[in-house]
Amino acid sequence: MIKDLFTNYFHIPRQQPGWPLLAIAGGLTVILSALYLPAGLIGFSGFIYLHIILHSPRRTLSELPSGHITAPIDGQVLWVHHDKISARTTVRLRPDWFNSHIAYAPIAGQIDQIIWYDGQFSSFEDNALPPQENARQEIGILPAASSSSEDRITLCHHGTPMSRILQSCVQEGRKVNPEMPLALGLLRPKIDISFPASYVPSIYAGQRCLAGETNIAKKDK
Repeated sequence: MIKDLFTNYFHIPRQQPGWPLLAIAGGLTVILSALYLPAGLIGFSGFIYLHIILHSPRRTLSELPSGHITAPIDGQVLWVHHDKISARTTVRLRPDWFNSHIAYAPIAGQIDQIIWYDGQFSSFEDNALPPQENARQEIGILPAASSSSEDRITLCHHGTPMSRILQSCVQEGRKVNPEMPLALGLLRPKIDISFPASYVPSIYAGQRCLAGETNIAKKDK
C-alpha cells in the first residue's frame, strides 16, 4: 500500500519533461506567499497553468498499424508542405493555450539523433519556412522496420519569441513508441514533423489533432 502511494503520487517520472519547471514554480509560489500573499496567489495561478500544459496523462493507445505516423501533440495543423528538392513532406503543428505541451513519439522506432541548433527566437509565419538563424531542436527517429537514414522521421521544435524553453527527455539510441513523451516546448511551440516521400499525408491545414490518435501520414504501399 505504501509503495503504491509513493508510486502513484510522489514518484518523479524520469521521462516526464517539465517536472523541474514545476518544482521551481512551486518553490517560488511558496516564497512569494510568505512574503506577500497577493503575489503568492498570482504565483499559484501560474503554477496551476504550468501543471495543465505539462500534464502527461497515461495514454492507453490501440496498436499503431505499421507504416503510420501519428500526431505527436494535441493541437492544430498549421501547414502541410512538400519540398521537391529534398523530396520530404513537413507537417507543422501547434498546441492551443490549454493543450498539453508535451510531444510524444510520432512512430515506433529508435532515436537516431538529437541535435540542438543555437540561434535567435525570431517569429515567422505559420505557413513559411523558419529563418535559418533561429534556434531549434531536432529529434530524428528511425522507424522500427527500417535501418536506413533516408527513412528517418524528424520532430523539430522551433524557437520563437514565445517558445524559448525547448527540452527533450530521451537519449540517442532509445527505443520509443507513441505512448512515450519525447520533448516539450514553452509556450505554444511550432512543431514540424518531417518524413520522406514514401509516406502520404492524410491531414490538412486547419485540422484538429490528438496525440497518438490522429494519423498524419501513412506509408505508400
